[in-house]
Amino acid sequence: MLINEPVSAETTPTGSPSQISGPRGCYRVRRVLEEWQAPGQARYYRLQVTTPDGAAIAEVIASGAQGPGTWTLRRVWS
Repeated sequence: MLINEPVSAETTPTGSPSQISGPRGCYRVRRVLEEWQAPGQARYYRLQVTTPDGAAIAEVIASGAQGPGTWTLRRVWS
């Protein structure tokens, strides 16, 4: 499901998200499945998360077009 909502994120010392929170609830990151960044672009993460409804895969974007320190929940797959 395409979401594209701003969220807040708690991060590990290396900068990877450990928990994301937003209007749809709090998602605990179980593990980072993929991480990628094209030169000069935002960093993307594909995560295995625990949602209020159970386990899912989520895609989040760090430091998007809104500026550094911003996070966007892009997609969630149940």
